[in-house]
Amino acid sequence: MDVVRAHARDFVQQRLAPAEPENDGKQTPMHGHPAFKAMHATACCCRGCLNKWYHVPLYRELTESEQERIVNLMMAWIRKNQ
Repeated sequence: MDVVRAHARDFVQQRLAPAEPENDGKQTPMHGHPAFKAMHATACCCRGCLNKWYHVPLYRELTESEQERIVNLMMAWIRKNQ
C-alpha cells in the first residue's frame, strides 16, 4: 500500500495540483492503476470534479494540505474496495 500511496501522491501532484492541468477533464485514465479507479470513484479525477463535488477553486494551484486530503480519500477508497 505504501507504493500505491506514493503513486497516488505523484498522480495528484502531476495531474491535479497545477492551476491549469494539461488536458484537464481527460487526464485520468479509467483503468490500469488502482489510483486511477479511485480518482474517478471519489470524484478526484479532474479539477472540474474537485470543484463541483468538493468546492475546490479552479485556476489556482492545490495546496499541500489539499493534495494530502485527496490522496487520503483515494487510499480510503482503495482499502475499502480491494
